[in-house]
Amino acid sequence: MKAPVDMERRLHQFMESLTEYPYYRALQDVRQWSDLPVTDKALINEKRELFELPHHQGKVYESFTSGTTGIPFRCVKTAEERWRLAMALYRHRKKWGLPPKHHMLLLSNRSLSESHHLDYYANQLQRQDYHMIQGRASALVSLAQHISQKNMEIPSSLLFVQNWGEPVHASQKQTIERAFRVPLVDYYGLEEIWCIAFSNQLGQLEIDEDSVYVEVLEPGTNLPVQDGTYGEVVVTSFLMRSIPYVRYRTGDIGRIRRNEHGAQIIELFPIRNAQIKLPGREIHSSIFRYLDKFFYELAQNEQIKQFQVVQESYTEFRLLIAGSLSEEQHLRTRLEKFLQQSLKTEVSLTIERKEQIPLTASGKLQSFISLVNDNA
Repeated sequence: MKAPVDMERRLHQFMESLTEYPYYRALQDVRQWSDLPVTDKALINEKRELFELPHHQGKVYESFTSGTTGIPFRCVKTAEERWRLAMALYRHRKKWGLPPKHHMLLLSNRSLSESHHLDYYANQLQRQDYHMIQGRASALVSLAQHISQKNMEIPSSLLFVQNWGEPVHASQKQTIERAFRVPLVDYYGLEEIWCIAFSNQLGQLEIDEDSVYVEVLEPGTNLPVQDGTYGEVVVTSFLMRSIPYVRYRTGDIGRIRRNEHGAQIIELFPIRNAQIKLPGREIHSSIFRYLDKFFYELAQNEQIKQFQVVQESYTEFRLLIAGSLSEEQHLRTRLEKFLQQSLKTEVSLTIERKEQIPLTASGKLQSFISLVNDNA
């Protein structure tokens, strides 16, 4: 999709500012935006000293991605960057009525299948006038079903429920909206740069063009695809400067177009995230997000390039590792304990070394795969 004239001017100015980074200063023969290389987590990890600016004054906030390219990626943000990112996100929530001073109920990444977790959040909802609830779609569904079964009251202050970090499906949307009696809005973003797109009043994911520039490229060639054609989604952040995310691979497949109001819309290729399957129930694999920092630090101390957890049966798991590992027993013990505490059942874990773990067609590494048959 060709950029509008004002966006072309902005991209040109943005390109000129990139010379403050050693990586882009060293590039030659870059005359236009499409000449800039496509970047990803692996490239920035390998050449991090060329992408990072000298240390900023003040506090720097640290977080980790889920490791969709092999190992978790360490994100850093200054206080100013976090404020600018938060304000960009609030502008979208404000369109749904969220006041400047508001109360948000944030659901944990941990599965809400346990009744005491559900009771805790349901009770919180009764005690305070929340304006919004935010959580992954699977967690929101669990809480919605719990509230419906208990026939609990919903605070009149509630304006909307927001999904983040998971694809949301029509049946989930229906369950959530029926229980909470407010709209479910969707949010598409990355831990690295936060908001890329947010639900508009038409139910479309509207790209935040003030904060990001989104392109859809043909996988393999990195050439732009025709309007409305599916391809690899890459994004540039205008707000992040401590690390530049320029033509940065999201790992997602999607298409972009202009709607009838001229807003840029993104439609993502629907991919259902893997579930940990247990007899009579499922637990979302997002529980592994609690290990992001652990795997990042492990990769720093060992020679690990990729990892993947595979569920062989209800109680048997296998950890695939590409790279070398000196303390295998410690890792096995740590993961077995984590799984047993999270799943509330005895499990066994084996570790298997691989030269390389295959990526999906979109360039992602699935950090979790279940091989358990639905009819087992």
